[in-house]
Amino acid sequence: MCVLIAATYFTVSAALERHFLQQSISFQTSNQYIRFQQLANQTRALMRASADPNLNEYIIEPIVADIREAIDDVRASGVRIDSVYAQMDGNLLALVGPGNKQERELRTRLNEMLNAFLKRAERVVGATTKERRQRYSFWGAIDFAVSSDSMLTGLFKDLIESTNTRSHVSIDNAKLIITILLALITLLFVLADLLIFNPLLRKLRGEHKRTKEYEDQLAKLAHTDTLTGLGNRSFFNLCVAEMLNRTDQHGTEFAILLVDLDHFKSINDSNGHPAGDYILRHVAGALKTSFRSGDVVTRLGGDEFAVLLPGLGDASTLTALAGRAADAISRPVVFENRPLQLTASIGGAIAPTHGSDEAELIRVADHALYTAKKQRNSAVVFDEPSLALHLEQDKLTAGLAIAADRDEFIVHYQPKIDLRTQQHLGFEALVRWRHPELGLLMPGRFLPLMNDSRQFLDMTRAVVQIAARDLRIWKDAGLSPGSMAINLSETSLAGPSGYELLGEAIEENNLDWRDFVIEVTEDVFLNRQAEQIHASATRFREAGARISLDDFGTGFASLVHLRDFPFDELKIDRSFVLNLGIDTRCEQIIRAVIDLSRNLGKRCVAEGIETDEQRRFLLSIGCDAGQGYLISKPQPATQARAYLTGRACNGGRLHFSQAENEETAPILLTS
Repeated sequence: MCVLIAATYFTVSAALERHFLQQSISFQTSNQYIRFQQLANQTRALMRASADPNLNEYIIEPIVADIREAIDDVRASGVRIDSVYAQMDGNLLALVGPGNKQERELRTRLNEMLNAFLKRAERVVGATTKERRQRYSFWGAIDFAVSSDSMLTGLFKDLIESTNTRSHVSIDNAKLIITILLALITLLFVLADLLIFNPLLRKLRGEHKRTKEYEDQLAKLAHTDTLTGLGNRSFFNLCVAEMLNRTDQHGTEFAILLVDLDHFKSINDSNGHPAGDYILRHVAGALKTSFRSGDVVTRLGGDEFAVLLPGLGDASTLTALAGRAADAISRPVVFENRPLQLTASIGGAIAPTHGSDEAELIRVADHALYTAKKQRNSAVVFDEPSLALHLEQDKLTAGLAIAADRDEFIVHYQPKIDLRTQQHLGFEALVRWRHPELGLLMPGRFLPLMNDSRQFLDMTRAVVQIAARDLRIWKDAGLSPGSMAINLSETSLAGPSGYELLGEAIEENNLDWRDFVIEVTEDVFLNRQAEQIHASATRFREAGARISLDDFGTGFASLVHLRDFPFDELKIDRSFVLNLGIDTRCEQIIRAVIDLSRNLGKRCVAEGIETDEQRRFLLSIGCDAGQGYLISKPQPATQARAYLTGRACNGGRLHFSQAENEETAPILLTS
């Protein structure tokens, strides 16, 4: 295309230049013809004047001068014409206007005759007046005119006509060539359009369509959680902003629910990330089926979900919907033939009643969520009491970070006795928090707020050090405190930290490993670090400490686990003991556990004994040991010492009486 355009430009330029040169030839030829006629007339006039004897010489001299000038002009015009012809023949201009042989022949004949004429005219002006008068008959006016006008005039006219014709032919040729070139360019454009541009445009349209689809997909991905297929936090924020804008314009209400899974980190750590992903997909499906099709269910990240319910402004209805969602989430989940127990805490708020902007609304819903997490597996819609509770929990969370450094953790001790002989067997160390403002706090107030493994480790170290120190004091006083049961978290057992901190306490207080019992729960069997925990338990037993399987019957231990795990005693969970005399199934379970422990050669310990009827039943079916409020409530070190002293004075026997329940049942130090 560039070549064709360049050829078109060259053709137009060449045609215009050749036309200019041909016009120049035509002009020069016409000018030469005019000067020739003037020369012929001046020569005839000179001859006539020379024939008159009475005419003075001074009149003839100007005529001679004019003739000489005309001769020079005619010859100069001829030179210029030849130069133009040479210019036309010496370059590529002949392509648009080829030379004419007839015209060149005319020019040659004209030059020959014109030169002959000029020579005759030079002889006329070169002669004297006398010579011209004497030869007038030879150079007469009639002969001279005929020779000049007839042939030369005809040649001049033919040449001028030929030059003009050739000029028009050059323009016509240029037009034809340009037309052909433009047609080729047009054809090239058509072919380019058909073969190049049109396919390219179709491809561009296809690419644009694909790009649009990619952009739509990216926009969808940018607002979609890849694991669950729900909207993500970005999508949630957009929906909240849109609903708040609708609320501002039309006064419509909407509700928000924040969903947080209970103990999800523990499930994830114990069973691995595939199990955690399976749980999250289960929760997503449960939430989608629990709400209306127009409600917006999103996953904010981790184990946090959120639901937007347009047009809902009734708190009781919102509470009912949230409760239904919590029930759907807590349905049994089985992953790789393993049952996973899952619950969720849900907090709700209503706009614009509880908040007119996004930050305030989320903050209010967070308050309700924290209140729900206090109870676990519950749903709470925001109210003022929940706000007060949340502020208190924030305060407790901040205090937990420095509680160990300030020595605010203390230990209460609950005795464990032989149910048959009533002899004291030992204590279980239970943690308490002596808050500087709120006083003594039970574990249920602060353990759910501890999500940092470092805080758990610091608290465990404080409990072990205090228990070891008190054990040393009691022994130095000549008392028989028995073994000290310490609850160690899975984190402590999965690494060397639990063994090391207990070993340090034993060495510092000159104690023996046999003075301690390590209590673990059945959850350790399903932990993905079960092998490390098994190795730690073996290491404790080899050192001399005993292993107690705590809260037995509430976890997922199988007979294979009981066969392979190194333990020395089973502890029946208090939930079974409390229902003795109420639920016969609990009695059957307790019988089975006691028989199992006896057959395995292990001691069986019952927790939560609060009535003498419970004690007698356990004794009748062969339970070895027990603990609970009937025997003694958890008590500080001074009372525990008095308890040991009193038993020593009473021959080691204990008088049983109906125990009064504490307002809050003790919760053990466990993760």
